[in-house]
Amino acid sequence: MKPREVYLAADPVNAEIAKDVLAGHGIAAHVRNQYLWGGMGDLPANVYPSVWVDDEVDFAAAKALIRRFERGALAHGRPWQCPNCGENLDAQFEQCWNCQAVRPDST
Repeated sequence: MKPREVYLAADPVNAEIAKDVLAGHGIAAHVRNQYLWGGMGDLPANVYPSVWVDDEVDFAAAKALIRRFERGALAHGRPWQCPNCGENLDAQFEQCWNCQAVRPDST
């Protein structure tokens, strides 16, 4: 189990979103350098947050998901209603924020 970097984000928010996309697809990941980003300008240039998969076995699948995430291909074109709790959600969500149920057509 060797962690590998799969995504270099523009900011901590995008890093967390990318990590959550991976988690939603069953891939364990974590964010590095999210706190260093605040020192931008005072620290060396490479202080952007990055997402790392916890196990290199997941690297290829994670890279494919990240590519789809960057292209916006993971977002569906229409709002949806959670079949588990009935919450109305915007099109970009693949998981219900209320009960964490996965969008039925997200795979």
